[in-house]
Amino acid sequence: MLNSRIFRTISFQLTALFCLIFAACLVALLFTTYLTTYAALRTQMQTDVRSQLNMLAEEANSDGVDTIIQDIKERTASAKNSGFYFLGDSSGQKLAGNIDSVVPVDGWSEGTVGEAAMAKIEILPDEDHEIWGEGIHLSDGYFLYVGEDSYRLRAAQEAIVDSFLWSAALAFVLAVAAGYLASRGFLQRIDDINTTSLAIMDGKLKQRIPVRGTADEIDRLSANLNRLFESNQSLLESLKQVSSNIAHDLRSPLTRLRQGLEEAKARPASNASYSAAIDNAIAESDQLLATFAALLRIAQIESGSRKAGFKDVDLSGLFERVADAYQAVAEDQAKALEVSVPDSIHYFGDGELLLQMIVNLVENAIRHTAAGTRVSLSLSNSEAGPRATIVDNGPGIPAEQRGKVFEHFYRLDSSRTSAGNGLGLALVSAIATLHGIKLTLEDNCPGLRVVMAFPPQR
Repeated sequence: MLNSRIFRTISFQLTALFCLIFAACLVALLFTTYLTTYAALRTQMQTDVRSQLNMLAEEANSDGVDTIIQDIKERTASAKNSGFYFLGDSSGQKLAGNIDSVVPVDGWSEGTVGEAAMAKIEILPDEDHEIWGEGIHLSDGYFLYVGEDSYRLRAAQEAIVDSFLWSAALAFVLAVAAGYLASRGFLQRIDDINTTSLAIMDGKLKQRIPVRGTADEIDRLSANLNRLFESNQSLLESLKQVSSNIAHDLRSPLTRLRQGLEEAKARPASNASYSAAIDNAIAESDQLLATFAALLRIAQIESGSRKAGFKDVDLSGLFERVADAYQAVAEDQAKALEVSVPDSIHYFGDGELLLQMIVNLVENAIRHTAAGTRVSLSLSNSEAGPRATIVDNGPGIPAEQRGKVFEHFYRLDSSRTSAGNGLGLALVSAIATLHGIKLTLEDNCPGLRVVMAFPPQR
């Protein structure tokens, strides 16, 4: 059963439009061919008739009328003859030919032979059969006429029209069939997109649009939509994980805050106990506020709104500022911070965020390593873009956990005893993504190597 929706698809409407354009071109071609063929056949007929007429007229002038009478008799008696001849005297009396009477008019004429004469020579006097010819007056009043049946010209015209009509009918049927089949395939693929989209909206996030591998527009659209669905699924899963992590990580400080307040309420009243309880509550509140501030900052960075403020940044200056600030911190913890930063390396970005990224990475390298650790901070430039590394010879990060440390609230077991909310490297990852920086964690044997590959400047 035909699906009426197919006839409302864009592909079918385009097919119908192309059919109309093709039909208009076909009509123009038919009209041109018709006129051209008619003119060519008519010219050929006139040329044949005039050739015979001139030859007989010259024969009469040179050899006399009796000669062409004999010639006409021989022509009309031949089985191969297809012409019509008439030779009459000055009174119109027929002397020779296969036509009884002709209107004695010089020049080309069409249909000058009467119906009775046509019937007598066994030609049906209808619109397809008509004798066209040319007459000429000879000396002594003789009149010579040579003609041909116009049927072959009319038949050729009708054959052209019939062939074009049949071709148009066949082309129309094929165009409709092709449009129907193409539209059905197009509609099926659109239905696949709609079905998958509805399934995803119903919560089936793993559904994907089938891709046929034809690399056409629908295939490319399907592939792009699949990437969009995968991105949305990843974001939703990430949001779910973040929500779970927030609930898990904030439960402890909120519980401590409540317990402290309950203990203060339950203990005998004294200014010192109330003051201590208030200080503890403020500290826990500050930690909660810092966590939410970090989350909001990450969300702002991931939204991409900070790109509007990008400008030329002295990258070398940022690394030197961090090195100057943390060399003393490293020395206080019996650690060494080595720096190798050349001058005049610039980058187009957000200077504040880039500084935050460098600070977090250097701070992590110093905070989570033991005394005696050597931390190295270096920056270089090349055609591929700036490249920075932060290397330490501390405990490092297990290979299976290197991809997880950039997740929200993720903390290694070794760092859970230290202060922090597990958002420092998540913030680093958001800043790097915003700037197109490729972050890589590598094994330094021992220790960790953090590589920041900046993209080349445009």
